[in-house]
Amino acid sequence: MFDTKNNFVFSLYGTLVDIHTDENLPYLWSAMARYYSMKGASYDEAEFREEYSRLCREHAEASAKKSKKGKSKLAPEEADFDLSEVFKELFTQKGCRVFSSEVDEAALTFRSISITKLALYPEAKKVIEELKKRGKKVYLFTNGQACFSIPELESLGLIDLFDGIQISSDIGAKKPSKTFFTAALKNSEIKAKDCVLIGSDEFGDVRGGMAANMTACYIQTEQSPTVARNLPCDEIKSLADLLD
Repeated sequence: MFDTKNNFVFSLYGTLVDIHTDENLPYLWSAMARYYSMKGASYDEAEFREEYSRLCREHAEASAKKSKKGKSKLAPEEADFDLSEVFKELFTQKGCRVFSSEVDEAALTFRSISITKLALYPEAKKVIEELKKRGKKVYLFTNGQACFSIPELESLGLIDLFDGIQISSDIGAKKPSKTFFTAALKNSEIKAKDCVLIGSDEFGDVRGGMAANMTACYIQTEQSPTVARNLPCDEIKSLADLLD
């Protein structure tokens, strides 16, 4: 499929990767409070959870406010921010000076505890490798946090397969906003008309990508937010169909 396209752009979660997280796990918050306390930033479980939530709200509001002042004019739900700043502030507001590597470690600890499932869909790696053998460029455009997504891509053996990776936390905007796609395409130095976007979200991937003048291809997975009907694009039942 899509033999005339030079660039294959994949979404990550729900498309290439089957992931389940649960931030309501009681031991997540007790473990993180203990982790920070052992690093010199003393928290109890309730305080850590409250401060984490407060800082996330403040950063989300600041990001949305910033976008309103700029050219992007994002809706609040389309703005994104770097969660690493929250993990850093959880140290600094307790008077702890930390290196970036310590912030990365804290973020990774949080994510590793909250993940209940992380696995590649069966054909994912094989399909990407075959597309590259055929001379195609392969990119990743995903909503997510770089402090989480990059280590996950490394652990799954995917990170070196992509010709470019664009993550919403780095861009400051989420799919399906035009701001996200415009920035992701520019950063990747590729043109929308030369791309096919493969995703499992009707709005974030398909309709968002098409609004940015990309060709879209939809795959329904158990993680798709809705069951898509009458989509104005091609649909596949498995990633392997891309090789037909």
